[in-house]
Amino acid sequence: MEDAAAEKQQQQPTITLYLIRHGETEVNRHNCVQGKRIDPPLNERGRRQAACVGERFRSQRVDWIVTSAAKRAIETGRAIGKHHPDVPFDSFSELNELEFGDFEGTHVTAGYNDLVVRWDDEHCTDLPAPGESGESPAMCVLRAMPRLHAIAKQAAAEQRREVCVVVHSRLIQILLSKILDGSLVAMRKYKQKKAAVNVVDLYADVDTNFGSGAALWPFRCVAREINSTTHMPDDVVSRVSSATSLQRRNRQDERIRFEVCADGSLELRHL
Repeated sequence: MEDAAAEKQQQQPTITLYLIRHGETEVNRHNCVQGKRIDPPLNERGRRQAACVGERFRSQRVDWIVTSAAKRAIETGRAIGKHHPDVPFDSFSELNELEFGDFEGTHVTAGYNDLVVRWDDEHCTDLPAPGESGESPAMCVLRAMPRLHAIAKQAAAEQRREVCVVVHSRLIQILLSKILDGSLVAMRKYKQKKAAVNVVDLYADVDTNFGSGAALWPFRCVAREINSTTHMPDDVVSRVSSATSLQRRNRQDERIRFEVCADGSLELRHL
């Protein structure tokens, strides 16, 4: 038994998966909710953060860059691709952020933080965000996990051993909780800073399958880094978060909202 355990420990991972959060946007800077529908580009700080992510991967092997279909994720992924111009680059809408329904564009203290408590502390992972289009973590994992499974399966078949997946904060929490803990109850411990990097080694062990909607996850996963921002200097790290809004709550913040204009641009409105 000890020999078998030692052999498994020394085994090289089939794939190393880098789950990366995109850089900051103006919606982030105002501490408003951006999900599947709100789709801003990176702001100046976000572009600096993305450049730092790119520098982290400049001198290491990268075999595939994958992003969601959102502008902020694609732009962050391009910062990695700048140093690996011959590496395949693909975007998938199934990896878009969770749809936050009526909370999209609103300040995090206008209801969003209360929803997060229901998901992360009370484990109500079937509870959707309010509104007709709102998703729950359980709904989101059903669309995202099959795509992540397909990416991992293709990477293993084509020996793409180092795979960067640039996506979103809540989606990363969902995916890490699912592949590392086997359920969605651990989402809170995987909170993500802007442009954070998570490193997970995937081992193709046939005895570790667990169900996830239409896909099975045939990998044993070992996390090496979670929510790492060591690639960014302190003056580049974002200064705002849901936590800071709760600590310094301003009722006027609850009266702002980003709305999508007819031309697809975003407008900050004071209600």
